[in-house]
Amino acid sequence: MNLPLVIGALIVSLLLLWWLLSVIKASFKTAFLVVAVIFTIQVLTGIGPQQIFAQVGQWMGDSWGGIGKWLQNWGDKGKVEPNIKKQSLIWAMQIAIALTNP
Repeated sequence: MNLPLVIGALIVSLLLLWWLLSVIKASFKTAFLVVAVIFTIQVLTGIGPQQIFAQVGQWMGDSWGGIGKWLQNWGDKGKVEPNIKKQSLIWAMQIAIALTNP
């Protein structure tokens, strides 16, 4: 076994692991802050998450390839068709339409 190769691979692996943990830690911090802000706004003003995401979606518009539309429809995610096969087909058709539209 080539000792420098093993040492180099170990160092690279440790650096990648440290980077991955940093990204995960930052993602959780950001998610927690978003939840805290939305909860605080809801408690203090009565404005719900759907209204907040709808406003953010309006600001973003179509500039990010449909993310704005997804945020505007975020409140509808609990309203699904009870027939799982039919709902799966609806989702597949929505994805196909979104991919074919320029």
